Amino acid sequence: MAGISDLVRVVVCDANPCPSFTRVAPQHPLGPALIAVSRLFPLHAGETQALAVASEQGADLLLTDDTAARLAATRLGRRVHRTLVILVRAVRRRLRSSAEVAALLRTIPGRSTLHIRPALLDEMVREVEASG
Repeated sequence: MAGISDLVRVVVCDANPCPSFTRVAPQHPLGPALIAVSRLFPLHAGETQALAVASEQGADLLLTDDTAARLAATRLGRRVHRTLVILVRAVRRRLRSSAEVAALLRTIPGRSTLHIRPALLDEMVREVEASG
């Protein structure tokens, strides 16, 4: 995550409906598979550490919006989702209303460092609004 230099926030999912959040020190050991994958993809230190912790913790799911981190996680056999997918699922599962999620999606460009193509964001908003 941008702006966090000494800690990495990792979502560790288990069978519970709500994930737990874990803060970890930045010096988790990297296994041989992660070292090999990190040579293939342009991963930043935080993404590498998130993958290391996900592996150590046996996380069922890693949330990341970074393309290289998603590719690396997939290569390592981890399930991975983007933040936007989780928001759309919240509507489908009736955890949030389509109006709530559409409003939240519209705030992303001004409130987040998430880089997302405007056309993709517009498409997601339309999909969410149509599902409500």
